[in-house]
Amino acid sequence: MRSVFRDFTDEFFQILTYPKEKWNVFWENYKNSMKFIEPLMKKHNLNDEKVVEVLKKIGRKELDKAYWYKQSMMKKFKSEIIGELTKNSEKLQVNRGDYAVYLVCFLGQEPYEFLDSFKGTIIVVDFLYIYLNKNRINPKDLVEEAILNFVTTVPSNKKKADFWVLFDKIQTVITNSNYKTKEEVMQRIVELLSERIDYYNWVGFYLVDDEDKDLLVLGPYVGEPTEHERIKFGQGVCGQAASAKKAFIVGDVTKEENYLSCSPKTQSEIVVPIFDKKGNIIGEIDIDSHQKDAFDQDDKAFLEEVAKLITYRFY
Repeated sequence: MRSVFRDFTDEFFQILTYPKEKWNVFWENYKNSMKFIEPLMKKHNLNDEKVVEVLKKIGRKELDKAYWYKQSMMKKFKSEIIGELTKNSEKLQVNRGDYAVYLVCFLGQEPYEFLDSFKGTIIVVDFLYIYLNKNRINPKDLVEEAILNFVTTVPSNKKKADFWVLFDKIQTVITNSNYKTKEEVMQRIVELLSERIDYYNWVGFYLVDDEDKDLLVLGPYVGEPTEHERIKFGQGVCGQAASAKKAFIVGDVTKEENYLSCSPKTQSEIVVPIFDKKGNIIGEIDIDSHQKDAFDQDDKAFLEEVAKLITYRFY
C-alpha cells in the first residue's frame, strides 16, 4: 500500500556535517537528491544563492537545535500522524489516493505548501517552520490542517491516483532482484500499465537494434499483435520520436500523415523515448488508445519518469 506520510528530514540535517562555507555544496546535493525541492524554489522565485543566504541567517546553532528537537519528538509525532490518518481516514479522504504528505526541511517560512505533479499533489510540510514555531503550534494539528485544506479545495483526481500507485509498483519491479533481465522487467511494466489504465489499449517497448542504430525493434508488449516489428528512424510516430529524441503525443492518428497503422481501433498514440546515462536513445515506450485525445502532459511526465527508472536499472 502507498505510504501517505513520508519523512525526509534526515536528508536535510546532513547540512550539519558540512562547514558553513560549503553549505552551497550541501544545498546543490540536497536539491538534486530531493526532486520536490527545486519546484519549491521556483514557486518562490529563489535561486541557490538566496536559499543558502537564508540558511546562514538561521545559523548552525539553530539548525543543530532543530536537529535535536526532531530527535526528541519525531517518534511520537509519526505515531500521532499515522494514528490520525487511520482513525480519520474518511474525513481526510485517504483512499482518494492522489495526495501524500512529505515532511521536509525548507526555509521555515511557510507551514505547508501544495506541489502539483503527474501523480497527484505533494503536501509539503516544512519541519523548520514547525521547529521555529514550536511554542505556538501542534505539529499533528498542522498536518491535519494541511490535509483538510487540500481535500476540501481540490477535486479528487483518479487518473493521478492511478499514476501514483503504478509508479510505486514499477519502482518495486525495477529494484526487485527476482527480475533478472530487462525483458522480464519490461514485460511486467507493460502488464502493469495495461492493467491499471483503461485507455492504455496497446502498450509496448521498441528498442534500438544492436547492429543498426537507426532501427527500432519490437520488444515486450501487451495488446493485439502488430506487423510493425521493425521501424526505421523517421518512420511513423515511433520513428519520428526516435529521430527527434523527444516525446510525441498524437491526439488523432487519422490526421497524422506519417503514421503506421497497427489497428483500425487506434485513435491516439503517445511515444516516449528512453535514453542511456550518456543521453543516447536506446528505445521507446509506445502506447495506443482506442480513444481520441487520450493522452496529455501528465501521461507524458509519468511515462518519462518510468523511462528514467529503466535507464537507472539497465543503461
